[in-house]
Amino acid sequence: MMLKFKVDTLEGMDEATAAMYQKTDNGYQLAIEGLPEPENVDGLKAKNAELLTKLKEQKEAKEASDKAAREAADEAARKAGDVSHLEKSWSDKLAAREAELLAQIEARDGSLKTMLVDNVAQAMAAEISVSPGIMMPHIKSRLSVEVQDGRHITRVLDAEGKPSAATIDDLKKEFVSNQAFAPVIIGSKASGSQAPNSGAQGGGNSQGGSLADRAATHIKSKSWD
Repeated sequence: MMLKFKVDTLEGMDEATAAMYQKTDNGYQLAIEGLPEPENVDGLKAKNAELLTKLKEQKEAKEASDKAAREAADEAARKAGDVSHLEKSWSDKLAAREAELLAQIEARDGSLKTMLVDNVAQAMAAEISVSPGIMMPHIKSRLSVEVQDGRHITRVLDAEGKPSAATIDDLKKEFVSNQAFAPVIIGSKASGSQAPNSGAQGGGNSQGGSLADRAATHIKSKSWD
């Protein structure tokens, strides 16, 4: 018999099973030696939060101190006419800004890939396969993100990884008809007309309701569009 860790009452239990539980403020729980007390767990969480707050404060204080030191050094260099110092200072600022922008671009690209490749592949795999996990890598390798008419879309790639004119529905049919994947294809849905992103032109000229179009519509409000 599977025992519950927590119960509200011991009524209905035999004496041997009931003896395994101990009273708590809100019912009974299994008496397990070495299990942390709830208050100890809460204390650890509070201590962890306190340490994280201190680390954040220390980081902010160091950044403020470094900024003040740079500004003081720049001011001293301006007064002394130290052109080389000023040039290096500006170069460092530009490099830091460039790194910040690159990080933002990488984060944006990651979000786009998740919405326009990963999500589309996941939906298609669930649509056609009894083992989506097996199909996902194969489908994802045939999809990419592309900019068309000023907006990001899902583009279908050919077998060599080059952009193609195939639609997402075409890609679905290709996988369904591929005998190599026959063991994991859902037969009842493989021959049906309910295909993910039906009618989508390479994910770009998709009809309303398609996977790629819904994904593209989802990101219209993003600042990078």
